[in-house]
Amino acid sequence: MLTRFYAHNFRCLINFELTLDDANVFLGPNGSGKTSVLNVLSGIQKLLVRGAKINDAFPARELSSWERERNELQHFELDLQLDGESYHYALQIQHDRDRRRMRIHDEVLRQDDRPLFAFKQGKAQLYHDDFGKGPEYPFDWSQSGVAVLNERPDNRKLTRFKKEIASFVIASPCPPLFDPETRTEDELLEPLMQNFVAWYRHAAQENMGRIAALFAVLSKALPGFESINLTESGENARVLKVAFHGLDKDDKLHRYGLGQLSDGQKALVALYSVILLSPNGRVSLFLDEPDNYLALREVQPWLAEVIDRCGDTLEQAVIVSHHPVTIDYMAGAKGRWFYRDSDGPVRVRKKPERTVEGLSLAETVARGWDR
Repeated sequence: MLTRFYAHNFRCLINFELTLDDANVFLGPNGSGKTSVLNVLSGIQKLLVRGAKINDAFPARELSSWERERNELQHFELDLQLDGESYHYALQIQHDRDRRRMRIHDEVLRQDDRPLFAFKQGKAQLYHDDFGKGPEYPFDWSQSGVAVLNERPDNRKLTRFKKEIASFVIASPCPPLFDPETRTEDELLEPLMQNFVAWYRHAAQENMGRIAALFAVLSKALPGFESINLTESGENARVLKVAFHGLDKDDKLHRYGLGQLSDGQKALVALYSVILLSPNGRVSLFLDEPDNYLALREVQPWLAEVIDRCGDTLEQAVIVSHHPVTIDYMAGAKGRWFYRDSDGPVRVRKKPERTVEGLSLAETVARGWDR
């Protein structure tokens, strides 16, 4: 579970620190930095899991406008609690705007304050699981050294950390962009979940035992829902079809392709799938406004399922939201309130500055009385 996040010199995040629980909701006006936190996590996942180059994960245009003239170093830190052990990851990126290039200045991974990997001044220092020094060698400044290390019997701790980062689902669901057909099985969801069918194809194969639980939950969320099938549509190609009962449950089933469903129906299928079908044990959700396409009566049941699944199929759930149902359901005990003064840097609190007796949190926010 991600317990602490730090970012400096990324958009509006200046010397920004955030602590997290197993479930949190990010609240605040547009432009207050909520999505930027998820974008940093996505960039780190690209580096460590997808093997992206530093210029693709953190381009210079993302530098904070206040810092560009005097500071071209970006700094990120993640603290994670895994299997009762504490992991600390730190990354510094040096940008050279005149030459339009960037490189990793230093990269460190520690477990319980003891080293697992260190990169500085162009040299990578490896450590074994017993924290004894391994080889030191020159390394490419343009990519993560942690990313390129393959699993070995003596680096299981480092591998455990990478697998946790790989388990992050970081996305802003956009059902109109879902591709109804796939020729691949994808382990990672794309930022807008456009490859949901490819992800589902992989997740369903890896977790066939959870399909019945998913269908049971969807039967309550989608009236008439019966099942999901991946139907052959060509050489190695599959389309996702959803079956519904007719007016009478004895009627024959009606099967609809994903493109024939409403955007709200597609959103429900995807959102329940990500909390119940975890390809790698348990996932951590970081979802940006997942409630956008849901009806009012659909939001709270999904949130209740999320909270209930934390510690089971979910390691952690962090949701960015402006939805009144989400605010009232989660913000009281699990809120993280983001604020900016004018065009300044972001700060975050665990409670709103003000509450108004007799008004719900959502109504207080709607009237701008939370500050």
